[in-house]
Amino acid sequence: MQNNEIIKPAKYFSELEKSILLALVEKYKYVLECKKSDARTIALKQRTWQALAHEYNSQPSVSLRDFKQLKKCWENIKARTKKIMAHERREKVKRSISPLLSTQGIGKEKIASMLPEQIYFLQSPPEEESEYHPDTANQEPFPVSSRELCEEEKELIHFPVCEGTSQPEPSCSAVRMTTHKNFRSRASQESALKKMHEEEHHQQMSVLQLQLIQMNEVHVAKIQQIERECEMAEEEHRIKMEVLNKKKMYWERKLQTFTKEWPVSSFNRPFPNSP
Repeated sequence: MQNNEIIKPAKYFSELEKSILLALVEKYKYVLECKKSDARTIALKQRTWQALAHEYNSQPSVSLRDFKQLKKCWENIKARTKKIMAHERREKVKRSISPLLSTQGIGKEKIASMLPEQIYFLQSPPEEESEYHPDTANQEPFPVSSRELCEEEKELIHFPVCEGTSQPEPSCSAVRMTTHKNFRSRASQESALKKMHEEEHHQQMSVLQLQLIQMNEVHVAKIQQIERECEMAEEEHRIKMEVLNKKKMYWERKLQTFTKEWPVSSFNRPFPNSP
């Protein structure tokens, strides 16, 4: 292959290129997937896509792409993931297995985590999970009898009994169900709080990265401006030196002409009418 030949980029994205693109989109997802549509946000998204394209093209074993091609590829991946998630939701309701679910694209869960506000209705909540798992149902972590478990749970939850009335004591299954629901609610709240903190941290990191990119752009622009001012000052200095050299040459030639016409010895001769 000759040195002056240009290597054209591949028409389709490979799996490696898609994985690199997904990693970079996840890095800047809080800016790229922002719902705002004002002019400032649009300009910020465009600068972010340009920075993402620069990082993408600096990776090894990838074809050179511009930010428009990367953005179009990401939109196609999102549309394909939404379609697969919707199909999975319908098939889960029907309790059947679809061949499309076995041939999913790369990183469906990863892409779904990047779009929490867009496809939240496609994900089934944990409370609706009614599938039976025989492997997990048969496993018991500790050999505790049901009687001991019931007594232990009764100690945790106390039900008030009014005097003069006789209320039936709650059954073991009811106590266990109430405790399990409380535990699940606390666990879901803690996980939601943890996820919110993580998203806030990622958003702050994305904002800091964009601020660093903007500061770098301002720094580069200042350096270029200083270089242009130095070049202009050097050019102005060169022009002034040329003008001064021309003036010097002019006066030197004029002095030579004057000395030829009026030599110094002519001033030492006496006047003709002197005594």
